Amino acid sequence: MDPLAHGLIAFRHAPVALSGVCYGRLDVAAELPPEAAAAAIERALHELCVRPGVVWSSRLSRCALPAAELAARLGAPHTLDDRLAEISYGAWEGRAFSDIERDDPAAYAAWLDGWERVGPPGGESALEVESRVRSFWRELSAPRAPRGVDGVDVASDADVASRARPHLLVAHAGVLRALRVVARGASWPAAMSAPVPHLTAERFPLPASALSLAAP
Repeated sequence: MDPLAHGLIAFRHAPVALSGVCYGRLDVAAELPPEAAAAAIERALHELCVRPGVVWSSRLSRCALPAAELAARLGAPHTLDDRLAEISYGAWEGRAFSDIERDDPAAYAAWLDGWERVGPPGGESALEVESRVRSFWRELSAPRAPRGVDGVDVASDADVASRARPHLLVAHAGVLRALRVVARGASWPAAMSAPVPHLTAERFPLPASALSLAAP
């Protein structure tokens, strides 16, 4: 069985109208209305022949609003999880990178040089983002059918179908890159070098499937 078939399918949120600015934890609105973003993701899911059983997102509106719309369209629960927030830029939130480089050159240079382990003042490093995303990912599992008193599955056809459904995540770029590290074993430089296009599917195995893939 394909380990990705019943795993986690993630989409980056729609673009925002900011460029060259630190906006990790800022609640910046996406350029597309939530309904339009949800419709684009729904079309992609249809093309992939995928119907998720649960929808996840952070609390930030650029992810949470289209995720809630998707959940309603799919008849699936929508779950908010703080571990899925974008990277925190701390004191740099809302500031242009060019202004930070000019006004705080030492901290900026230290961050550029050691971003895996060094975060902005009051913010997060890549490894700190990885830690919370890993915690989220490790808790994911395929839905199980209910069991009777004798331990035998009591599953209708709908139960079986639900058990096979993947998780859906409307995500931030930093979270998607962290998932490449925790679910696929990529290095952080490799995870950062690959683009994260908006509203495009990226698939990851669940923890048990990832372990079986790594087994000799």
